[in-house]
Amino acid sequence: MSLPMNLPPAPQGAEGEMSYPFHRLMRRSANYRWWRPLAFSGVGIGFYLAALLIAMLAMFAALLMNPMTWAADNPEEAPDQFLMDPMLNMASATDFSMTMASLIIMIPAVFFAYLLIGPKPVGQLISVTGKLRWRWFGLALAASAVLFALYFGVNFGLGAVGIGASEPVPASSLPTDPLFYALLVILLTPFQCAAEELVFRGAFMQVIGSWLKHPLFAILLPVPLFTIGHLYDIWGLLDVAAFAIAAGYLTWRTGGLEAAMAMHIINNTFLFLLGAVGLVDLNATESNPVSLVFSVCFMALLTFMLVKLADRQGIARTAGPIPVADRRPLLQPWQMNQPPLRPNQPYWAPPAYQPEQQPYAGNPPVDSPPAPRAPDPSDR
Repeated sequence: MSLPMNLPPAPQGAEGEMSYPFHRLMRRSANYRWWRPLAFSGVGIGFYLAALLIAMLAMFAALLMNPMTWAADNPEEAPDQFLMDPMLNMASATDFSMTMASLIIMIPAVFFAYLLIGPKPVGQLISVTGKLRWRWFGLALAASAVLFALYFGVNFGLGAVGIGASEPVPASSLPTDPLFYALLVILLTPFQCAAEELVFRGAFMQVIGSWLKHPLFAILLPVPLFTIGHLYDIWGLLDVAAFAIAAGYLTWRTGGLEAAMAMHIINNTFLFLLGAVGLVDLNATESNPVSLVFSVCFMALLTFMLVKLADRQGIARTAGPIPVADRRPLLQPWQMNQPPLRPNQPYWAPPAYQPEQQPYAGNPPVDSPPAPRAPDPSDR
């Protein structure tokens, strides 16, 4: 235990910054070191690979215990056939579920890595307030749903009159059980989108922002990593890159992941639900310049509307320095106004006794009234 005068100085923010945007939140901690973002990235990747391996082993064990695996008359209809097929069929409930699960497990991986290596509180990975701002998230979801409904309505309307009409959806891209497939979409897609935003617009932006201060680096550098995970042609990849830039800008501009997550969730949910009813080819990998221009213009409009909504709601964009913690000792044996301790006296001993100082007994002050004189017999 230390006395108050021997306590170490209170921690200060890194580089004396007084305001921290979302991509600079790792710098907010007094324990920041240049190597911590690297350690966080390595630990997060390790956790993800370990979780992925465990999930694959559990899936393989479940297939071995499934009687249908051994009793199928046609090998192509066996439940483990999707393990042998190099091409995913996103219209299949099995392939869809496994793809979503492989992405959702990024949530605990990045969370535990941030908890172990990253700054505190862990909620800084979500927003500058250290938590998910539910009201703002709900407003962003509602606004994104309305605009995406208009977008898809206009898109199908133009296709109906022959402008930008797409090819008919092949039978192989239609789910065998649309209702069950739609239920899986509603249950899994929000977590899949949250996982991707947590990694690409949360962790990667903060890692890059801890080294490079300008927000453009944090917004643009994660875009290629997000884009290469989608198997599209050049027009489709450019569309995904435009989406990643819009999501990164929204994350920086609104101080958190809520707006980007809302936009991502509504986009993917609408697409998969439309695919469940046969209006969208779930396995399509080709696009065209017209669709790209139309999509980029809509994404710019949606981003603009969400930014204006955030400004109207007064959404926080930055965080201040970490408040100084109360550093008083847990046990203080004596009052602070006691006399100082002797040099060789232990801290837990009571203060040495000092007799109370008596008032001066000499001549009275000048302005004091004269003391009464004793009667003299000669005065009689």
